[in-house]
Amino acid sequence: MIKSEIKEILDFFAKSNITILGDIVLEKHNEPGSIGYDLRGNSAKPSKQAAPKPDREIIPEKPTKPAETMTFKRKGNVLEGHLTLLYNKLAKEGWIEGNEADFRALFSGKRDENCMLTWVGVFGKSTLVELFRQLIKAGLVVLNDGYALSSVLEGHFVDRKGQWLTGLDKGDSPNEKALPMIQECVKLLQSDPRQLIYGSYQDDEDFQEEYDPYDHQDMHLHKR
Repeated sequence: MIKSEIKEILDFFAKSNITILGDIVLEKHNEPGSIGYDLRGNSAKPSKQAAPKPDREIIPEKPTKPAETMTFKRKGNVLEGHLTLLYNKLAKEGWIEGNEADFRALFSGKRDENCMLTWVGVFGKSTLVELFRQLIKAGLVVLNDGYALSSVLEGHFVDRKGQWLTGLDKGDSPNEKALPMIQECVKLLQSDPRQLIYGSYQDDEDFQEEYDPYDHQDMHLHKR
């Protein structure tokens, strides 16, 4: 760039009362005879550097939920034989997996840290909640004082992957297709032991061990 061009630019700034606070960058454009200029930087106010962002907080992995040790209490009219039939029904239907002893322990009303079952029902875990809600509503089982239905179930049931069930307190509605099966389970525990013994379940050893035949003096069943 020739000296006459630089002088022309400086004269332009002088006449226009423009105060220069930064650097002057002169560009020569492709068009013949054109001269451009640009002002960059600001010596009066140095730019602030952005503060470094803090490292992303690392959330620790949620620990495995310890097994809830308390269980349900079964009413006196619910026998071991009832529980055996209920267990067989749920297992055959493909709702639960696990040992029958653990299933019975679920209704013992005692602390049992080893009581664990697997929920494999195709209708979702809300069906498990509804099943026990109906058993409680019918007065067949009760919750121990200070325990919630969801906490007991979450402490004793795992999913197919062996992880403790969670979120059972959200109140999700069960699948309507599962409701008839739930009502069958309720009726099973409501069955009269005499009908079970002398009816279609008369060969069930659990019922026969639990009760004697009729006492003809008072026409009532009694435990051994």
